[in-house]
Amino acid sequence: MSKIYFIISAYNEESNVEILVKQLDTELQKVNLENYELVFVNDGSTDATLPNLVALQKEFKNIVIINQSKNFGHEMAMTAGLNFVASEKHAGRYAVLFMDADLQHPVELAIEMIGLWQNGNQLVLTKRVNNEDTGLRYKIMGNTYYWLLNMISEVKIPRNMPDFRLLDKKYVEWLNQLNENDRMFRGMLSLVGLRDAKVIDFVAPKRLSGTSKYNFWKLYKLAIDSVIQFSVKPLRVATVIGLLGCILSVLFLGYSIYSSLTSHEPKTGFLTLLTVMTFFCSLIILFLGIIGEYIGRIHIEVKQRPLYFNEIIRYEEQ
Repeated sequence: MSKIYFIISAYNEESNVEILVKQLDTELQKVNLENYELVFVNDGSTDATLPNLVALQKEFKNIVIINQSKNFGHEMAMTAGLNFVASEKHAGRYAVLFMDADLQHPVELAIEMIGLWQNGNQLVLTKRVNNEDTGLRYKIMGNTYYWLLNMISEVKIPRNMPDFRLLDKKYVEWLNQLNENDRMFRGMLSLVGLRDAKVIDFVAPKRLSGTSKYNFWKLYKLAIDSVIQFSVKPLRVATVIGLLGCILSVLFLGYSIYSSLTSHEPKTGFLTLLTVMTFFCSLIILFLGIIGEYIGRIHIEVKQRPLYFNEIIRYEEQ
């Protein structure tokens, strides 16, 4: 018997979880899908998200709560859900459907994704053609980010494809073989391969309540992690620029010697020396920073610390 696991990340979504559960229940009854679980990953919410989910378990017995000990971030929340599914005993075929609890992932589209999976598609992705909750500045920044990322990264990551996707058992097992600490599921999935993916376009609606949990610094960290996880090109760029700097400095030295021999005007050369020293010292600091980012990731990886800490809350355990 086939089964669907909905992995739903929730961080301070107290006003949305009940609406989402009832929407899913209504739509799933229409397609007579009985063998499914709603796996909510409460990612260290500080509001009433957890109590609301526990209360919902009394009415909807197929809700499982993975309660993270603190906010580990969206990628770790999805990892916790994926690991939970992999630890379950499966009698037959199953799939994982990732959603967010902010109601910007249409429930009707999730049902369509399940239908495609039942018809043989093993990987169903979504492409956000518009987001009614964001303005022009956010869209420009997002397009610029993906352009720069794909120019630098060795693994091409499709733009505007959120973490709203369905994965067959095969892809779940492949992703679980990737055990790095700094995780970006969009890049990891591209690393596995998207050749067989079915892509569905959708428009993300406005939020009913709450705000985006991604601030500038979280987006900045995601951008840096995205590049460092999937590319060593920044190190190669630093090497090339360093080599060019050495060549230019030799040429400039030759020009300075020639100018001193052919010109009769007294020149101290102090400003030129100061400019050159400042420029190359800045380059050295920049390149050390790039190298330090990679070394820092190595330092974190070799510790092999657990990615998260959580507890599983089922209805029968209460």
